[in-house]
Amino acid sequence: MTTSPFLRFHLSPPDLHLDRCINARHRQAGCRLCVERCPVDALSLAPGPHPLPVLDAETCVGCGVCIPICPTDVFSQAMQPETTLISFQEDIPQEGVMALACAQHPEPEETPAPADYVIHHTRCLAAFSIEQLLTLSRNGERALWLSDEICGDCPIGRAHATIEQLVEGSNQVLTGFGLNPAIHLTSKSPLPPTQSQPKPLLPSNAPAVDRRGFFRSIGKLAQQRLGTAETRASRPMLAPGAPLDQRLPYHTPFSLQKLNQHLMALEDKATPNESWLLTADALPWAELQLDVETCSGCQLCARFCPTGALNYLWGEMEEGEVFNITFHPRLCLDCNICVAVCPENALHLDHAVTLADLLNPERQLLIADYLAPCERCGTLTRSRPDEEKILCYVCRGPTMYRQHAQRAFLAELTTQLLAEQKKNNNSSQRDTDH
Repeated sequence: MTTSPFLRFHLSPPDLHLDRCINARHRQAGCRLCVERCPVDALSLAPGPHPLPVLDAETCVGCGVCIPICPTDVFSQAMQPETTLISFQEDIPQEGVMALACAQHPEPEETPAPADYVIHHTRCLAAFSIEQLLTLSRNGERALWLSDEICGDCPIGRAHATIEQLVEGSNQVLTGFGLNPAIHLTSKSPLPPTQSQPKPLLPSNAPAVDRRGFFRSIGKLAQQRLGTAETRASRPMLAPGAPLDQRLPYHTPFSLQKLNQHLMALEDKATPNESWLLTADALPWAELQLDVETCSGCQLCARFCPTGALNYLWGEMEEGEVFNITFHPRLCLDCNICVAVCPENALHLDHAVTLADLLNPERQLLIADYLAPCERCGTLTRSRPDEEKILCYVCRGPTMYRQHAQRAFLAELTTQLLAEQKKNNNSSQRDTDH
């Protein structure tokens, strides 16, 4: 890693778990979140049939922005600074308003935030996940300020958009439960700047503790290491050597599990507005619509779904074979794989999801119908009223399926070329500035 003379980060690049990448499960997933959000263009996607992320360690500055952005936890770090701060939360003053200032802040104790103390973090504030921001705010019970007023002058100021999206997502969750937004940005503060005494400054990696707190912190660090081991455990998207029915295992990412735990905790303490619509870009969930007129019951969507948000059930009844497809948005990553693999173009993802659907313990029934053997190959399929013969999607229209796949591939290729062009333009601009 090349340390920029303008950055005060001293952290190594993150570890990459490429087997977790959504693009490893299906090459047409088209996920580019890490590439688009990296503020120094240190990440790219490998060319070819497996577009997995590639990290340029010399360009990486250790800002940590990629860690919370990835929906499948591809990026991790031993003793992650944000996790360390969470583990010391009991040793941080429980009363009063907290402010977070990044390592770049020249005078963190002078932050304009109306805070009682300031946590001086070791890197960019965009490295905090929504789940961690909710934890630090005690699910809305404590006001939390992010001192982002200096982001405009930061060498990685592009990360500020990510900070704004994370705060928006956090507050949208709280508002859905009838709570006031608890996480604020100093750049958007309506309060006029005031002259005040410097605020107490606490380091994020080792807050001051007494003797009892010291021994308590030993246990917390051990617990953090256990949690780190859990987040870094193998959870592959693809298992090529496994039996055919086990080559696409289901995993719920650890980060999504923890965010869903916040939903359950908030439901226990507050009354949710069930019609509340969650739309923030930083939130992972989505709703799925299925066109029952065109679905052939091929089960490709459920087989490729990485988390089990989609589930396909098949059985026999006196009238014949039946199937159903169910869905739960709380497990959905909005990864778009189901849409990409559907040969009938019968699925559509909507990033807006109601709080009622997220909190509902029951799965949504998308379709239930009978199956019949394909008249050509014998594969069980759902008959279509507009066709005389019962044909599966392969026998009915392989050309259509291939064209659908080809269109998706060309769209992805175009996106990659535009991203590479943008990256080259940014590099040229930086060279010109120097």
